[in-house]
Amino acid sequence: MKTIMLTALLSLGLIACSGGKTQESKETQFSSQQTTEYTESVSAYLTLKDALVKTDPVAAKGAAEKLTSALESDKMQSKMIKAAKGIASSEDIATQRADFKIITDGLINLLKSNGAKAGVYVQYCPMAFNNTGANWLSLSKEIRNPYFGDMMLKCGKVTEEL
Repeated sequence: MKTIMLTALLSLGLIACSGGKTQESKETQFSSQQTTEYTESVSAYLTLKDALVKTDPVAAKGAAEKLTSALESDKMQSKMIKAAKGIASSEDIATQRADFKIITDGLINLLKSNGAKAGVYVQYCPMAFNNTGANWLSLSKEIRNPYFGDMMLKCGKVTEEL
């Protein structure tokens, strides 16, 4: 009986772990079916978010370089492009996260004003930036906090769906 219970628990653990990998790959796949504009910028943004969730400043730099190109291609606001370039030129995770907030705020405003249903969730952590709070975008309702990474991975809530 113990062997059956142990096998069942291990199987559930493996299923749960493999489900996380599926979620992660789905997170960075932003298709043109979700919105007709800004697909490249949002996809690059999500890759950057994932790097910040992992607290990987080197991966964030690379993702920010791609995001910079996408933002320029989509003719985004200069402050968003400047923030993406700031992330691409820094390996300081705190600086990268501060610039990420600027990009996030700009993308949220843009997606809201666009009026298109993007299938993107706005998520919020009230503790980010010394309790002033900050938003981020996600394709999943599951919270993965880019402002704290592993320190507070699940801190936050979904505030709306765009």
